[in-house]
Amino acid sequence: MRKKLIKTFLLLIFLITIIIGVGFSQKQKVDENSKAIDFSLPDLQGRKHSLSSFKGNVVLLNFWATWCPPCRYEVPLLDKIQKEYKDKKFKIIAVSLDSDVKALENYIKNNKVSFLVLSDKNGVVGYAYSVLAIPTSFLIDKKFIIRKIYIGVLPEKEFKKDLEKWLKD
Repeated sequence: MRKKLIKTFLLLIFLITIIIGVGFSQKQKVDENSKAIDFSLPDLQGRKHSLSSFKGNVVLLNFWATWCPPCRYEVPLLDKIQKEYKDKKFKIIAVSLDSDVKALENYIKNNKVSFLVLSDKNGVVGYAYSVLAIPTSFLIDKKFIIRKIYIGVLPEKEFKKDLEKWLKD
């Protein structure tokens, strides 16, 4: 009886390990030249926005948080870039990884921005995009392909050069 219980337990552990492994292997790989992963998240007024609704535009998908000093440093730069390219087919979508939505709301109330801010309070989209450090930004072309990944504060000159290239295509 005890041997049968041990075999059953080991078989159960083995099956759980396989199921978990398959689940993790199912995760779409996010890399340059791969298709962007679509998602839907709420803005600060509760309206849902999907990434795919911006197809046809070049998008800078930025992951950040209010508690991150480099992220806060980057916000005015992103705002400046969005304003500079507002008449082009370009959009910045900033996905906040703040679990405290009130802190995010207060930050945006005190730091007005011209780009879309979405809340990923549970980190689901950040996980899907394999975001390990913030800020992290993804330059997505008009065809929904990730063309460049920037880890850390966005390098303005390099980014604008990349952006100009993908706006032409």
